[in-house]
Amino acid sequence: MFDVLIKNAFVLDGSGKPMVKKDLGLKDGKIEAIESRLDPGKGTRVLDAQDKYVSPGFIDIQNHSDSYWTLFDQPEQLSLLSQGITSIIIGNCGSSLAPLPTADSIKTIQKWHNLAGLNINWASFEEFLTSLKNIKLGVNVGSLVGHANLRRGLIGDQVRAVSSEEEKVMNQLLSEALRQGALGLSLGLIYAHEVDSSFDELVALAKTLKTPKKYLSVHLRSETGKILDALDEALALARKAEVGLKISHLKLRGRINWHLFDEIINKLENAYHQGLDISFDVYPYDSSWSVLYTYLPKWAYEGGRNQTLRRIKSGIERRKIIDYLKDQEYEYDKIIVANSESNLGFVGKSITKVAENQGTSNEEAILNVITANSGQAIVFDHNLSQEQVEMFMSSPLSLIATDGAGYSISQFENLVHPRCFGTMPRFLRLVGEKKILPWEYAIKKITAEPARILGLTDRGMIAKGLKADLVIFDPKVVTDRANYEHPHQLSDGIETVIVNGKISLQDKEVLTLSGKVISR
Repeated sequence: MFDVLIKNAFVLDGSGKPMVKKDLGLKDGKIEAIESRLDPGKGTRVLDAQDKYVSPGFIDIQNHSDSYWTLFDQPEQLSLLSQGITSIIIGNCGSSLAPLPTADSIKTIQKWHNLAGLNINWASFEEFLTSLKNIKLGVNVGSLVGHANLRRGLIGDQVRAVSSEEEKVMNQLLSEALRQGALGLSLGLIYAHEVDSSFDELVALAKTLKTPKKYLSVHLRSETGKILDALDEALALARKAEVGLKISHLKLRGRINWHLFDEIINKLENAYHQGLDISFDVYPYDSSWSVLYTYLPKWAYEGGRNQTLRRIKSGIERRKIIDYLKDQEYEYDKIIVANSESNLGFVGKSITKVAENQGTSNEEAILNVITANSGQAIVFDHNLSQEQVEMFMSSPLSLIATDGAGYSISQFENLVHPRCFGTMPRFLRLVGEKKILPWEYAIKKITAEPARILGLTDRGMIAKGLKADLVIFDPKVVTDRANYEHPHQLSDGIETVIVNGKISLQDKEVLTLSGKVISR
């Protein structure tokens, strides 16, 4: 007997091959049979997928459920599970929850989440994975090691290069975490505690990934006017270390920079044709979800939150920051405060509106919002070209990822980006409506290809013997419902989600929590 039998499925197996009509038999968490016809009497649970597509469970390779802490607060991860996401990869953009060489290391997530009341009962990566295994998870979870954790754990808020001895310690910590199951290393080169990292420091760390063949994920130093230099740095780093490279949430922020699109694509494609294993992830929205302090000049936020707030309050340095902001040509009416822990009156208002309410300039308003929130403020910025977003998605080198976190359907005073609820259905809708990709290649981007990059050989495709992570969806109605004003809305068309062989979600209702910890 099969635990679950799926009948009449149009199967997109993740390989990129055209779909075929098959029945699937699942047993003991794995795919046991793929046949033209299986006897429905042999299924304990029988699902009729007539006129529906069945694919591997979607893998969200760029996720922040750790740094927003929802992995612990809302472990069912409904907003992700309801999109068809069965596996998430956390520890991105230089910040992870392990290892924690010192108490300062956990501060890498404070730009996204308030640290008050957090219960941390681990230090090593192995201990972190053990803690995760004690939680009933809605999705499978794997993690990278954040560079900022290692760096901040050794030098705290100091603004300096690491010593050769400290570099050795960082490499040892990374090697240990990789042995304990970490999937790779992430860099967040735009953020305060990594902005001063030298190229040699980064190469030394990245080389540690080579022997276990684990990958490097890079949040570029710039996504605006200096993006070409930032991309060159990441490509040179991967070449020097001889490791695979994934660029995190690739985008061109600001209308003034959109003309650089062709040069970015050419650099990426040239690197690929020269033999570099390169990819990038992208989300299907025309707005970013950014930490507000990153809009300041880099020197202003070196050394962390306390130094940033001190400089903002200093008369001379404040004027220098404002002069810098005036030169950036930010579209302040499109920058919307999404998260304001200390002053909810800012939430949902543009920087322009905040400035009007305060009777001050847009530049002063940015500094006032940062100060009022002790540095922890996050904004939506409608600064991307939708046309370019779709061209990025259609690139053979791209993956689709949320760059978001998993939430429940409950409303919160602060706003979250709709990509937390709608990324995959929105992408699938664009595939169906605009034909930006054939279905078989679209599914590969969110299943087999991220699994390959992660080195996961037991999931990501529909094949006998692999883990039974599956999605049944209706291609005619699949769509996102979440928007910026009301983001906590589940998508339509994702009918059934199976995680490790168990029906975890059906008709938008969570039935079981069967996620596992992924390690390599």
